[in-house]
Amino acid sequence: MSLFSFQGRVWAGERLPNGKLSRPVWAGNVPVLTLQMATESTNTTESFSGNRLQYGRLQRGKTATVNITYDEWLPKNIAAAIWASQIELPADTVTGEVLEGDLKAGDFVKLDRQFVSSVVLTDSATTPAELVLGTDYRIESPTAGLIELLNVTGKTQPFKAAYASEVATGYTMFTSPPPERYILLDGINTENQEPVIVTLYRCKFDPVGDLALINDEYGNFQLTGSVLYDTLNAADANLGGFGRIVQKGA
Repeated sequence: MSLFSFQGRVWAGERLPNGKLSRPVWAGNVPVLTLQMATESTNTTESFSGNRLQYGRLQRGKTATVNITYDEWLPKNIAAAIWASQIELPADTVTGEVLEGDLKAGDFVKLDRQFVSSVVLTDSATTPAELVLGTDYRIESPTAGLIELLNVTGKTQPFKAAYASEVATGYTMFTSPPPERYILLDGINTENQEPVIVTLYRCKFDPVGDLALINDEYGNFQLTGSVLYDTLNAADANLGGFGRIVQKGA
């Protein structure tokens, strides 16, 4: 018998057709991992005593819900949070990118790429004139690819941009089906330093409900998902249909 307070590493991976865990990835620091289990029941009362006492309870269903709080901004965590496809954006050299027309001094424009360098703007005259950096335009943010126009007098629009962009990774929201993950907690009971292992075979997550994009403290986000029934693992009495908790024998 022991009190308990668990910590440990949370791993998430795909579930193979044979029911096993495939290529797990450590989720980084996870300060909260909870499992909620519930049943759906229907009660009935008797009608022969005159007191209408509860006479039966029919179990109609069993559900389990997992909640995970992620502290770390990692690719797999981000993709799961926003149901995203992870897109690799190669470095590129761009020429002749046409900006919107009728720009005025003080207007900002965003280039199609991000993480840009060596930006050159030209106009659309028969013999194109090159705009002067610092006089005709300035780079507001090379990270976002934002440019401010300072002087457009005597220039023929639309302007055209040439620049280089760096390698980047993108996450496109709601372009991937709801993520289903096999969750493994490689844990330890900090009360007595005994190991504990928790496995949940099929966790299907909802998108993140609240993702703080600007905040004063360290950010984190919570994902909630349903633990689905695994018919394959359910056939093994040592595994069960949802998951299991394993600890060392006495």
